[in-house]
Amino acid sequence: MKVGSARPDASQLAFRLYERSLHPELFRVSRATLMETDDFSAMLRICEAGHVIELRHSGTVITEVVGAVEQELPQRGLCVGEPLASCRDRSLSLDGNLTVHTSAHVERLDPEVFTEIQTELQMDARRAAVACEFPAAHRMQTAPLSVIQADANGRSLAVHAFHTFPENAAVVRTQTLYEF
Repeated sequence: MKVGSARPDASQLAFRLYERSLHPELFRVSRATLMETDDFSAMLRICEAGHVIELRHSGTVITEVVGAVEQELPQRGLCVGEPLASCRDRSLSLDGNLTVHTSAHVERLDPEVFTEIQTELQMDARRAAVACEFPAAHRMQTAPLSVIQADANGRSLAVHAFHTFPENAAVVRTQTLYEF
C-alpha cells in the first residue's frame, strides 16, 4: 500500500527571497524554532517541501523560502524567485546594512551515496537547530528528512539547510549567510 509523500519532486522546487515577512498561514509548518540575540531574531521553519527562514534585524525583515514551484506566494517584496534547479550563488545588499549571501542546489546522487548522506544527516539531526523526519512514501522506502543548522557568530548568522528526497535520490542544500 502506497502512503504517498507530502514532498514534491526535487526538480519542482523554487528558491525565493523576500524583503518582507510572509504570513505563516501560507505554509504547512512541521517543525519550528526561534533564535534570538541582541542583534537579530530568526524563525526557522521546516515545511513539507523545504523551509521558511524569517530574519529580523534593525527593522529589516528577510524571508527565505524553499518550496514547491507551484506554491502561490505574493510578488510584493520578492528579491529572488527562481526554480531551484537553476539556482546559483548570489549576494544581495539590502536595507538596514544587511547583506545576504545564498547558495542553493539540488544534487541527484547514486542510491548508495544518497543512503550514506541520509545516514549522516540523521546523525546531524540530533544536534541541529531544527529537524524533521517525514513519513516515507511506502514502508520499504527511506523517510524524507529535513535538517537546519544555524550558527550565530558576532555580526552574522549562517544557516545550512538539507532536505532529502528519497524517491528522487536527491538532496537539496542551501547555505545562507546573513551579515549585519
